[in-house]
Amino acid sequence: MKVLLGAAGVLVLFGWIAPREVLAPMQEPRGKPHDDESVLETRMHAIEDELKALRRLLRDPAKSAEALSMLAKLQGDSLAAKSESPRFLAQIPEAERAKFVADYRREMVRFLEISLKVERALLDAKPAEAQIAFDELRAMEDPAHAQFAPEDEDK
Repeated sequence: MKVLLGAAGVLVLFGWIAPREVLAPMQEPRGKPHDDESVLETRMHAIEDELKALRRLLRDPAKSAEALSMLAKLQGDSLAAKSESPRFLAQIPEAERAKFVADYRREMVRFLEISLKVERALLDAKPAEAQIAFDELRAMEDPAHAQFAPEDEDK
């Protein structure tokens, strides 16, 4: 029995078996990209939509199962977006690109870590803590866009 459970854990860990809602975002972005939109931008728009939906769901503790499902989608899109390169990267001097990419990935890791705080709070039935962590996620948006997508500020 222990061997069977251990094998199943390994399969899940390496992505051979995983919930569809987690793997689907990593395979192809949801939604239809705009004409000049990159895969990363499509994923970021999906994340924005998921954050809006999550904000509404967190208002009602009875909807924690729906909120957890939305978090899984958000985390899947975030994980996939972490491996993409911002379009602005081409405008960064080559000598600074590696640092820019590392900073971008660190910020995406931080976003995922905070999303896990929201998830843990929901799983522990602590809606106030979930809301506090969610507010941390929302607070990341403007500074991250200013740093990693400054051309969006002009639109």
